[in-house]
Amino acid sequence: MPHPRYHDHFLHPRGQGGLPEATHTATVVDAACGDELSLDLRVADGLVAEARFRVRGCSGAIAAGSALVSLLPGRPAAASAVDRSALDEALGGVPAAKRHALRLATNALAAAFQGSSSAT
Repeated sequence: MPHPRYHDHFLHPRGQGGLPEATHTATVVDAACGDELSLDLRVADGLVAEARFRVRGCSGAIAAGSALVSLLPGRPAAASAVDRSALDEALGGVPAAKRHALRLATNALAAAFQGSSSAT
């Protein structure tokens, strides 16, 4: 059974939707399962000021996107601002069958700072 934090992020995702004032955006697709995550960031003074996401995918993709945008504000504007282990910890551990979502979320973050969209 998923951890209560994972379940909460899945059922009550934070930061959903677009961000019209975004300075960095990316959309990535997991080639293996088809999950798609779009990430919009507003960066100011070298820090992530605001983050939003949109997702089409499984519970893992929803939970990982929600946790990612919850963790990002106030962190340095860098692809390494949140890694897979930080996401996993924030969600209380991601079920084995949903761990691909950690990669999807961190790849979206990396792509946002590379200024591109990609498949994973």
